Amino acid sequence: MNNSALQWLVSRASLPGTLACGLRAPDGQLICHSVNDACPASIVEKILGRFDNLAAAAITESSLPHWSTWAFEQGQVRLVERPDGWRLALVVRTGTDAVPALDQLSQEFLTTQLES
Repeated sequence: MNNSALQWLVSRASLPGTLACGLRAPDGQLICHSVNDACPASIVEKILGRFDNLAAAAITESSLPHWSTWAFEQGQVRLVERPDGWRLALVVRTGTDAVPALDQLSQEFLTTQLES
């Protein structure tokens, strides 16, 4: 995965309340970043890997928005799928600045030029 994709991902992880994030390139390469020991990068890798079947069933090119959000007791997981095969996973803590920023980050991801 190229350096610009890594830089984009790490800069998004700096938002207070972000626990971890990850990108999956169209070729299957993963890059994950954790900012909190409670949510290691390996968790985000598993989330991105297991999203394949769900994305195929739940997200079509014509469905909007191209993301899904799951809430758990202390946070949320946001998964974003792009038509070009890129995927983003964000894990954020409830009650932080990261939660209201999820939609904006998701929109940004959908329009950002990334190369694998």
